[in-house]
Amino acid sequence: MVEDIDPHIIGITESWATPDISDAELGMTGYVMFRKDRLGRRGGGVILYIKESIQAYEIKLEKEAECEEAVWCNVVTGKSTLTVGLVYRSPNISMEENEKIHNAIKEVSKRDCIIMGDFNHGHIQWTSLQSTGREDQEFLNLVQDSFLSQHVLEATRGENVLDIVLSSQKEFVDNVKICEPLGCSDHNQIHFIIKVKGERNRKIRYRRNFHKGRYKDMREYLAKIDWNNTLKNKTATECWNILKSEIDCVVDKFVPLKKQGKRSKKKHLSKEAIRKIKYKQMMWKTYRHTGSEEDYSIYKEALNQATAEIRNSKRSYEQKIAFNIKHDSKSFYAYVRSKQKVQDKVGPLEGNDGNIITEGFLMAENLNEYFSSVFTREDISILPVLETKFKGREFDYLGQLIVTPTMVAMKIRDMKDNKSPGVDGIPPKLLLEIVEQISIPLATVFNLSLEEGIVPLEWKEANIIPLFKKGSRNKSENYRPVSLTSVICKLLERLIKDHLVDFLVKNKLINPSQHGFLKARSCLTNMLCFLEDVTKWLDEGSPVDIIT
Repeated sequence: MVEDIDPHIIGITESWATPDISDAELGMTGYVMFRKDRLGRRGGGVILYIKESIQAYEIKLEKEAECEEAVWCNVVTGKSTLTVGLVYRSPNISMEENEKIHNAIKEVSKRDCIIMGDFNHGHIQWTSLQSTGREDQEFLNLVQDSFLSQHVLEATRGENVLDIVLSSQKEFVDNVKICEPLGCSDHNQIHFIIKVKGERNRKIRYRRNFHKGRYKDMREYLAKIDWNNTLKNKTATECWNILKSEIDCVVDKFVPLKKQGKRSKKKHLSKEAIRKIKYKQMMWKTYRHTGSEEDYSIYKEALNQATAEIRNSKRSYEQKIAFNIKHDSKSFYAYVRSKQKVQDKVGPLEGNDGNIITEGFLMAENLNEYFSSVFTREDISILPVLETKFKGREFDYLGQLIVTPTMVAMKIRDMKDNKSPGVDGIPPKLLLEIVEQISIPLATVFNLSLEEGIVPLEWKEANIIPLFKKGSRNKSENYRPVSLTSVICKLLERLIKDHLVDFLVKNKLINPSQHGFLKARSCLTNMLCFLEDVTKWLDEGSPVDIIT
């Protein structure tokens, strides 16, 4: 359903979720999830999904309006804010909880709002605004006294209107449709359009499609450049600027632009599955129009066939990506991550004054301020002195690192082509395609940088990506920064690291107990050595204590 109509907001009542069920099991790619589980007993619960592209944050109401099964969010629409609420009112609700729901509606109705959910007031005639039960009449009076409009006028379960949509302004909600039940639910879906004023970003974004670059022409263009004369008598920074301008030139000429848009979400659905889904939807519309038992039986048969075909299609897709894991491991792990990981967007954030920040620039400033405040500056005024370990034997000094084009080409070929670029915008895919042509000027730039002790400014810069850790998404301290630095600079770092490690290993300056950052050493080898020692001590009858 989500893939078919691509809704901006989704509300689910009676989720039956519990704290034992993690967000990863309930989350959907492209949506931020807000949930409220029923605690202490089975059933109930609500889940609200809002698209990542929409600025939204959860709000708390007054204590006397804190409902057991309701979630409230503010959705930022341009310069205004719309409160969206999702409520589940159990048929066996207590008087105290019922009063809290009424208080919540009274509080929220004072602002621009839309309230939806399963309220289980089945004896209210919303067309004539009449009711038969006491609780139903109290709720009807509450809706009218709060100047709310109720938009669902057709039955949503059997012959009763149990699921409703309330709005503070009648114009907020339009085109309400009662659709077929979802899965095995006995409630119908309610689809509607929310009309609010907002600032639409009509700017079309483009990015370079490096997978469709004309690399043969690019290699021919770069091969004609005499790098020795072009970079002669230049500093490291000047050489880098010249090289970078040439790379930008060939990218503009030979790498096409691609409009950024939505990726297909229906990869796991076969054409037959899509056909049966459309047939099922058509049969539902026919049944809603005629209301005959015969048409309902046809719809149920179409529903069962579509459900079976979706399962078979999904199973075939999973078998296909599992079978091709050796040739296309990226697709396999991307699919697994999509089923495990909750995609969290940044913010909105709470400012120092306690107000909520929704603008992208201000949120970036807020995060930058926090990350800078916790940044650790190492004291390098006093460095430890390495005691000599060369007594009684010959030794070498750590000599100057001379980078050759062969060394650069070897490191480039070890790179993965799907890694993200840094501030300079040069991805590994580009370097892998022009490795023979780019290795000579890169070796020149690297050697000059080592001789001068100067690193080009662009190599020191990074794109900082904040990743959510845990707790409230409104707090800056609940995010950690991840830096995307220049791929070119990482090449030089790897060359320096290899030079240092080779010297340390050759002269036996690294303790045998060191397992990290060494070839043929890892956490696994560390654990095996530790296990061997512990087993030996236990066999000898020695006591073993482990402190962590």
